[in-house]
Amino acid sequence: MARRTLEKNMIIHTVVALAVMVVNYALEISRLEWLISVILIGVVCAAEIFNTAIEKLADRVTTEHDPIIGQVKDLASGAVLIVCIAAAACGVVIYWPYLF
Repeated sequence: MARRTLEKNMIIHTVVALAVMVVNYALEISRLEWLISVILIGVVCAAEIFNTAIEKLADRVTTEHDPIIGQVKDLASGAVLIVCIAAAACGVVIYWPYLF
């Protein structure tokens, strides 16, 4: 199941990353803004991979329900969500002057 989750989530992240690159190109954003975008794409993808690694390791430890392992998985997923929200906020800051 974790593999399917990684693949599904990485497909979503890849589609969003490609959309960001297209928008960056279309808006002719600065070199620094490109650099920030690329770094954020890498951080989001790395966070997703770390989350999946934690989930796989936890599933390897035990397949039975364990409240601590559940909390660890929730924290890892929450970290991915926070990174994605921060990346989206940076996108708003970068794109706002070009759009309005």
